[in-house]
Amino acid sequence: MCLYRPLDCAPKNPGCPCNDPVAWRTGPDLVRSFPLRLIRAFTLIELLVVIAIIGLLIAFLLPAIQSSREAARRTACANNLKQIGMAILHYQLAQGVFPSSNTDNLFTWDTSGALRNHSWASVIMPYAELTGLNRTIDYSVSAMLPANQLAAATVVPMYRCPSYIGPDFTTDSHYPPGQYAIGNYVSLAASDVDHLYAAELRPEGVIFPTSRIRPSDVADGLSNTVLIVESREEKMRVWIDGRTAANTALRYDSADADSTLPHGISLNYTPYYNDGDIVSAYGPSSMHPGGALHLYGDGSVHFLLDQMSAALYVALCTRAGGETIDHVP
Repeated sequence: MCLYRPLDCAPKNPGCPCNDPVAWRTGPDLVRSFPLRLIRAFTLIELLVVIAIIGLLIAFLLPAIQSSREAARRTACANNLKQIGMAILHYQLAQGVFPSSNTDNLFTWDTSGALRNHSWASVIMPYAELTGLNRTIDYSVSAMLPANQLAAATVVPMYRCPSYIGPDFTTDSHYPPGQYAIGNYVSLAASDVDHLYAAELRPEGVIFPTSRIRPSDVADGLSNTVLIVESREEKMRVWIDGRTAANTALRYDSADADSTLPHGISLNYTPYYNDGDIVSAYGPSSMHPGGALHLYGDGSVHFLLDQMSAALYVALCTRAGGETIDHVP
């Protein structure tokens, strides 16, 4: 057997058989001259541990990613409300009063088209830098007539919360299918439905049917009074329709004995309004966790928690209730 390494053998031992390339490359001396190096691989247990660690990292990171996305959507929603606030301000400067939630009263659910029923979202359109869409609206006739069908079927990004994942068009039986686009913002017009709908009571808010409220009428202060709030309602929330453009601070259910203070706050409560033929699952509400964004009369936007007291929510709704907000329970 050769005592030298094959590369050193030739000059020291010319007669050694390992000088033959074929012989030494295939012979047993190859193992001794070039020992094999074993490559250590992961064991099954180590592989499972690595997979478990990666899974834990994903579990920790995923909520943070989702939270950051929701924060971005909430910021975009707040920007929508600020744009709406600017349009309302420009309307008020031009007209001298805040827009009404409906160009006609809500004493009856008119289906004849005799009433115009344009919402606040419709009448502020000329002041919202949406002149193209505004040109398609005929304010002299009902918002429900074919003359306004093109506008009514338009999904307006400014009136849509980015967190809203519902349908683009209402499926309620009061509307033709696929023709009336949903909006996610509504006025906070009154404390309860009696003050909003009943002829003998007047709404205490700022933007309600046929209202003509001036800034000087808001004795509680514009910074203490809510004008607009989000709504996740998917059926009775057509943006051009004034009949559903106003909500109340308290919910209403004809079969619910708690539809009054202190248990009747409407924020994120379902059903918001249930009176037989007309059912609205949500009133003031949102798909943001824990509450909804509100536009105040001074143009500021605040996120209000749905666990707040009904009395405080009513106080924020009224324009001249005389409440001291800091001391309302």
